[in-house]
Amino acid sequence: MAISTDFFSGDPDDAVKNAPNTGFYYVKSTNRTVEMLRRWRAARSLPRPSGGGPTNDQGIFNEIKAGLVAGELQIRLVFLDTVFFDGFCRLHGEMDKVCTMHANCCIGLETKVHDLRNVVADWKNYSSLTPPEKTGAQLKWRYPAECHESIKTLLG
Repeated sequence: MAISTDFFSGDPDDAVKNAPNTGFYYVKSTNRTVEMLRRWRAARSLPRPSGGGPTNDQGIFNEIKAGLVAGELQIRLVFLDTVFFDGFCRLHGEMDKVCTMHANCCIGLETKVHDLRNVVADWKNYSSLTPPEKTGAQLKWRYPAECHESIKTLLG
């Protein structure tokens, strides 16, 4: 299973240090991966203690990932490098390498759309440059201010 991350440790195989983000993943359909998805779905429906444990897909996946890797299914997790699969949690400045931008670490659809529009504008600006201009330019993604503010508001 290839999966995006909120924070990438530098080692694509490190299931402990990488923080998975289940908003973007790829699995090849096999008996083991189908069973993995069944177990993940089943874990979501388990009763949670009042005020304890995650209730969203990502948090639940993070809880069960060790069992998927070390258990009978032997699922191999490969975490995608945030240089290529960038996101709002920790922006990289390498506009020439990014393949996709993930509006993670962000709460609310309007907030995500606002900051993603800035990403599109930044990309249009970058892609309109000639190769020599791209080499000399010090362009970076705009800071996703509304998304980061939404997280700060949530955390208090």
